[in-house]
Amino acid sequence: MDRDIQIGDLVRISEMVHQDGIPESRVVVVLSKSTQDSYNIIGNHGKVLRFHESLIEIVAKAQEDYAI
Repeated sequence: MDRDIQIGDLVRISEMVHQDGIPESRVVVVLSKSTQDSYNIIGNHGKVLRFHESLIEIVAKAQEDYAI
């Protein structure tokens, strides 16, 4: 899948990561870009965490056009 991670993408955190605050499903949303190669993410736990892009797998890309 495309490695172009964007704000709003649904992503999975690698099983190699063991950190408090990661949801059991490991599926979270990209909140913002933190550094050149790291992203701030937020899951159903409400905590903002930062991960390097190599530890992030895109599950679904964010939609740019939302129908209301």
